[in-house]
Amino acid sequence: MEESTFEACMHRMAGGDRDALREVYEAYLKLIFSVCLNQLKQREAAEDVASEFFIRLFRVAGSFQGDGHHKAWMVTIAKNMCIDYMRKNGREMTILDAPADEESGQAREVSPDEAGATPMFHRGDGPGLAEQSANRLTLEAAMQLLSEVEKEIIDLKLTAGFTFREIAEMLQMAQGTVSWHYNEAIKKLRRYLQDG
Repeated sequence: MEESTFEACMHRMAGGDRDALREVYEAYLKLIFSVCLNQLKQREAAEDVASEFFIRLFRVAGSFQGDGHHKAWMVTIAKNMCIDYMRKNGREMTILDAPADEESGQAREVSPDEAGATPMFHRGDGPGLAEQSANRLTLEAAMQLLSEVEKEIIDLKLTAGFTFREIAEMLQMAQGTVSWHYNEAIKKLRRYLQDG
């Protein structure tokens, strides 16, 4: 969604237009859910916070001041809401909904692609489902090779579509550092997928 379209939607929402909220919701649900899932590591909690995010967005629409970085603004709000959620719930939410690693039984991180398989983003059964599952598992295993910073940068770049400049602003890093981490992560993923 372009900056001007988002700003127009926020203006409409400030006037109570629920269709504008639906437009923003449809454009950014996957991004916000992915951010929440990466922060909380628990599907149900991520769904709760993502839902609350759009309710809050509707409420604060009148105070929105466009600065040309609406995606970064939304990600920051979503991350802060996740922090609030963890504080409120005393971090007791750890592992209940997180998938377990088959060997260790410990909770493992959920990849953005796996997040897409939640009921929220149900793809439906059909031809190629087994192949999609195999590809997802391969990518998931490859993602385990990455550092937390690399995972976050890959997610923001590939899932959310942010530019290196936007990611640098969000993570408070030099743009060159973000680009370097991204390139290193891509190399690791390519090596794993080629060797596998």
